[in-house]
Amino acid sequence: MNPTDQLRDIHGLETISWWPLAPGWWVLLGIILLIGLIVVGIMIYLPRSRSKKHQDWQRAARKEWLTLYPTQTSPREQLSFLSILLRRVAVQCHGRETCAGLSGEHWLDWLTRHDPKGFDWMQSGRILIDLPYMPPDYTVDKSQVDTLYQAVRVWIDEEPVKSEDEIN
Repeated sequence: MNPTDQLRDIHGLETISWWPLAPGWWVLLGIILLIGLIVVGIMIYLPRSRSKKHQDWQRAARKEWLTLYPTQTSPREQLSFLSILLRRVAVQCHGRETCAGLSGEHWLDWLTRHDPKGFDWMQSGRILIDLPYMPPDYTVDKSQVDTLYQAVRVWIDEEPVKSEDEIN
């Protein structure tokens, strides 16, 4: 017998299946899915957190505004606290760089130009910058306190101005 008769023909290899995937592909798909979920989560969370921060400072300012009036404190002390609250609200709405360093006439002028309802701070708000220099026995008119009290409330309820960085 011829030894070549016992040889068999070469069979072709079966094609390699793409499914099920090798473990390395599963890891890669898991990483891509995880990154996608993180990106979607960030896109959902950031606008909500910005909105919540806005509501938090506004809620705190409203609460402080309510505690100032009516109180047992003198109108002079109320105006002092309103002045501080107004400065903090203006900085929150328009940014520290814009208004934190202003004082005196410049502060009142800036308030008049940026007031949401067009309140005339140069005329009606002058007591805020004059009060610290007035004699201790000077009596503050209650109507002035009421007017400024309402003007500060308008600032608290104002939507903050978005800077160009926040818009883009």
